[in-house]
Amino acid sequence: MPAARRHDINTSHAAARSAHKPSEVQQRILSILRKSAWSGDRTGLTDEQIIAQYKEQFAADVVPTEQSIRSRRAELVAAGKVRRSLTPGKSGTGRPSAKWTTTS
Repeated sequence: MPAARRHDINTSHAAARSAHKPSEVQQRILSILRKSAWSGDRTGLTDEQIIAQYKEQFAADVVPTEQSIRSRRAELVAAGKVRRSLTPGKSGTGRPSAKWTTTS
């Protein structure tokens, strides 16, 4: 977890305290993966599918880049909230692609 140094200004300390909380993009990714599981697809979604659903569901907001969405998903994997599915997926071009699902 990021930390501020003792001599840093107060805003740095406040930022360091909040850095461990999932970002809005991460929360939205978790929401997308949970909705997919609730709808009966427990095999997970590929990054392409996550990105497509993100753009569809949150089009009214500023949508982050595709790479940013992938990076936030990777952070969720590192945090233990998302895992790679045992079921492989396919990209839009038909190439093998990992699927992702929530851990709980």
